[in-house]
Amino acid sequence: MIPIQYDLFKSKEESEMDSMRLAIAEQKASNDRVRKKLFSEQGALKKEILDLKCRLEILEKNICTGVYEYNRN
Repeated sequence: MIPIQYDLFKSKEESEMDSMRLAIAEQKASNDRVRKKLFSEQGALKKEILDLKCRLEILEKNICTGVYEYNRN
């Protein structure tokens, strides 16, 4: 078991401030992870939208001209 060393030189307010700082730092780290995940998901959705637009253009072109042409990058 690890012994806990208490800081006897801090006042109650200083201890509370330390715990608040820790809680704020944890919340900031959590927010950063959420933000990064949202940007990642947004990038994946943009890629999928571009792919669907390309497929729609091909379908519209083939319907209008009756010629099959499929160029996928």
